[in-house]
Amino acid sequence: MEQLFPAKLLDLLVISVTFSMVSMVFIQKCKSMKFIRKKWQLCLLNFLFSFLVGMPFANVFYDISWLDSIWVGLFTFVGAPSIYDALKNQKIFNYKPSSLQDTISIPKENEITIPKDD
Repeated sequence: MEQLFPAKLLDLLVISVTFSMVSMVFIQKCKSMKFIRKKWQLCLLNFLFSFLVGMPFANVFYDISWLDSIWVGLFTFVGAPSIYDALKNQKIFNYKPSSLQDTISIPKENEITIPKDD
C-alpha cells in the first residue's frame, strides 16, 4: 500500500477529513446568516475558512509543517462539501439543516392553553 499511497499523504488526508467535519458544520451555520445569499459567497467562505483556520489547526494539533498544512487546507476545501453531499444523500441518518425548516407544527390535542385572568 505504501507504493500506491504514501503514509504522509494518508496522514494529511486523515487530518483533512477531521477538519472537514468542523468546516462543514461551520459552513452550515453560516448559511443562516442574512448576508450569505449566493453560492459563490459560500464557496469563498469555505475557501477562506479552510485555509485561514485549517492551516493553524493542522499545525497546532498535529504538529506538521506549514507546507503540509497548506495541503490540509486544500484537501479540506475540496473535501468538506463532498462530505456534506455524501451525508445529505445517504439514507441512514436523516439530517436536515436548520435552514430548510423554520417552523414546527403542534397537534391541536397537544396544545397548552393558558387561562386568562379577569
